[in-house]
Amino acid sequence: MIRKAITYFIFITVLLFGLRELHYYGLLKQKEGYYAKYKTAFFQKNHYTVLFLGSSRVEMHYNTQLFDTLTGENSFNLSLAGATPQVAFAALKAYLVNSAPPEKLFYEIDYHFIKNKSNEIKEFNNYFPFLKNETLRSEFSKIDNRMNHFYYDPYFSFPYTGFKNLSTSVHGWMGVPNLTDSLYYKGYLKEVLRPHLKYDSAQPVFSYFNITDRNYLDSIIILCQKNKTIISLITSPLFAGGKLDVANKEQVISHLQNIAGIHKIEYYNFSSLSFCNQRTLFVDHFHMNAGGASEYTHYFASFYNNKWRGNALK
Repeated sequence: MIRKAITYFIFITVLLFGLRELHYYGLLKQKEGYYAKYKTAFFQKNHYTVLFLGSSRVEMHYNTQLFDTLTGENSFNLSLAGATPQVAFAALKAYLVNSAPPEKLFYEIDYHFIKNKSNEIKEFNNYFPFLKNETLRSEFSKIDNRMNHFYYDPYFSFPYTGFKNLSTSVHGWMGVPNLTDSLYYKGYLKEVLRPHLKYDSAQPVFSYFNITDRNYLDSIIILCQKNKTIISLITSPLFAGGKLDVANKEQVISHLQNIAGIHKIEYYNFSSLSFCNQRTLFVDHFHMNAGGASEYTHYFASFYNNKWRGNALK
């Protein structure tokens, strides 16, 4: 009886490992979308000259195709949904395992969202296939100690997989793209599906760096400087320039400028550009749609060319 139970257990375990590998293989067959993006970032060798690092705001604000066309650079949007400085550090460190350091990196500071420490990796099950990258797994485990269990134990990981990921894997096997896959380009997401911002009341809050995020911001900067990457801190547009959501906006900006000064780098605050009051360019107070991204990327590329390439856009 015991021998039979052990045999069944071994059989089921091997079966689960096999099914999981088939599932991951389907995900990694995706040629577009965020799985293709993460595969590029964490498994492939890259030689991008410019990286944009940060959260979903980076993903939606920096149009890499347009930026490359306007500047002649080869950029990649290394953005993860809900990425705190600790998550962003993990992503950058994991990226550098296989890829050459970029010449320049722009790290997005979401100054409206730095007050509370987060122990969450948003949409963590999307990263299951990429935990083979030991650096990613190690750094993510410092945030969520289940990551090693997700990697080694299919009994533990399968219940967290989710129908969406199973469906995406089937699509990968069949060569059928998902709805949003074609909207991705080198990490940038072209947001054309959500309606533009309507009236939305907001209660401004006081913002300041929690100690963990502050330390990991330093770690990102130091890692870049160690690899001779020119890093700049940056804040892209917020609706109404952030004044509706951050009560102490000027104080926070001054603090960020001081942090940049300590490390002898630059902080660029582009959160209050002239078009930031246009609701048609935003889907909420913090994220722009494709039209807003185009407007901002044109502005940023012009700034970039003037500062680093010595040629303003025509």
